[in-house]
Amino acid sequence: MHPMQRHNRTSVVEDLWILATRLPWWADLLLAVFAYVGFHLWHGHFLSEMSQVTTPSVPVPAKTDPATGITDAVNTGLDHGLTVVGNIFTQVFQYLVPALFVLGGVASGIREQKLKRGGGS
Repeated sequence: MHPMQRHNRTSVVEDLWILATRLPWWADLLLAVFAYVGFHLWHGHFLSEMSQVTTPSVPVPAKTDPATGITDAVNTGLDHGLTVVGNIFTQVFQYLVPALFVLGGVASGIREQKLKRGGGS
């Protein structure tokens, strides 16, 4: 196989790391702040939706057609499941993504210092 034909697939985390190490350190810190604030606000949105999921609602009248009740239950379950998954996703990523950019900023800053001193690589 020719080297140019080979496509290395990378994960999103690896792509973010590559981006973070190539940006100037101050851009990494800005992105870390924006990522934290964005994921934090998004997490707050899922928390408010989860509070609506856990609060009891008005009792639903019995359906005359059982198939309609099953469809409604499945759709409600999927909506609640997506809310829970979104909550977990944003809770993890509001810390993981900024940490990645801060560490990338440190690596970028160290690289810049080495280049200023004439370290080369």
